[in-house]
Amino acid sequence: MKILSVRHVALPALLLPLIAAAQAADEQTMVVTAAPTTVSELDTPAAVSVVNGDEMRQAAPRVNLSESLGAVPGLQVQNRQNYAQDLQLSIRGFGSRSTYGVRGLRIYVDGIPATMPDGQGQTSNIDIGSVDTIEVLRGPFSALYGNSSGGVINVTSQTGTQPPTVEASSYYSSFGTWHYGMKATGAVGDGSHAGDVDYTVSTNRFTTHGYRDHSGARKNLANARLGVRINDVSKLTLLLNSVDIKANDAGGLTADEWRDNPRQSPRGDQYNTRKNTRQTQAGLRYERQLSAQDDLSVMMYAGERETTQFQSIPRAPQLKPSHAGGVIDLTRHYQGIDTRLTHRGELLVPVTLTAGLDYENMSERRKGYENFVMVNGAPQYGEQGALRRNERNLMWNVDPYLQTQWQLTDKLSLDAGFATARYGSTRTTTTSPQAMAMTAVMPAITNGCPRAR
Repeated sequence: MKILSVRHVALPALLLPLIAAAQAADEQTMVVTAAPTTVSELDTPAAVSVVNGDEMRQAAPRVNLSESLGAVPGLQVQNRQNYAQDLQLSIRGFGSRSTYGVRGLRIYVDGIPATMPDGQGQTSNIDIGSVDTIEVLRGPFSALYGNSSGGVINVTSQTGTQPPTVEASSYYSSFGTWHYGMKATGAVGDGSHAGDVDYTVSTNRFTTHGYRDHSGARKNLANARLGVRINDVSKLTLLLNSVDIKANDAGGLTADEWRDNPRQSPRGDQYNTRKNTRQTQAGLRYERQLSAQDDLSVMMYAGERETTQFQSIPRAPQLKPSHAGGVIDLTRHYQGIDTRLTHRGELLVPVTLTAGLDYENMSERRKGYENFVMVNGAPQYGEQGALRRNERNLMWNVDPYLQTQWQLTDKLSLDAGFATARYGSTRTTTTSPQAMAMTAVMPAITNGCPRAR
């Protein structure tokens, strides 16, 4: 998929017929892959925005998604300016109450969920240097993707093509901020014959001393995609991703502290607050055209995420029997499989049927320690102390889903979907039916009436 550009412009309604006529003369079709099937943006029942990867890389440091997603309608990206804390994303208000991570939204990176079964998502493993497109789906039809009430963010990496290319980039700014990376892409064959191969390999490093005291950070990120054409009707794609982050946490300031010196970090220096994160994951996608009307897609993935965080919690609260301590030591192992079958046929009218089953599970080992050790009768903060918490958590999701589209006339279509999710140790089950009728007012204008629960 190649998308040249995406622009959102507000113009008077009287100009719409002229715009439609101009677009008919020079039409560019945007293809949406974040939907259950690959469709045009005019045919999907969700509100969709697509950001092109080349445009993201033209005039930005390539460090945070906030550099390029801030202009997407309905999407708010809150950059905390603290690399020990991830970005806060919200779509139409969903996710705005999250104090850490991303909640209420579903994030995918090359088909692998960046949202864990407990609903918490991360954006730290997204490599802007190799992004092809980022698609943002808003609206009720995003419920087909599981526990995401607000929407879906789908990130797709570049697919290598001929001729081979090697790209190097570097960005330098104040406070010791430096980002540099390399990317190699290429292909053997045109991708349509058995044995054809395409590849994309990207790696980059980011370092900064930070504007405030005790706010330095370092991030290493690598992303790889390898596709192999097995035969004329099937393809296998291998996906690899790894990120390693070490960041100091400057913490907050009182009003008086900020007026005195906004760059200071008194509690960061006292408690040596910091966060280390390491994540490695791998995925394997198998795609096969069973017939002229049927397609099969199977996605398998597994990964591990380790997080250690030192917080600015005084000694006294940690001495309470129920307190978990001032150090978080978290290890998560996650894996899953998504199987999807698409059929295109006729039942009085042309109809497209998509049915699938998504299963994912996560095993979490969570420990808590005191953030101090006693030296000569006084606490020395910033050191891992006594164990205060030791627990193991298991989480799983089973999400069968079904979506159909009837093309009733040349200008009228009806979409209907149904998804159910069963998750957690309490065997909680939720259902999400949706329906939408769409009519084409003009070739470039559609009108829809959605209904979802």
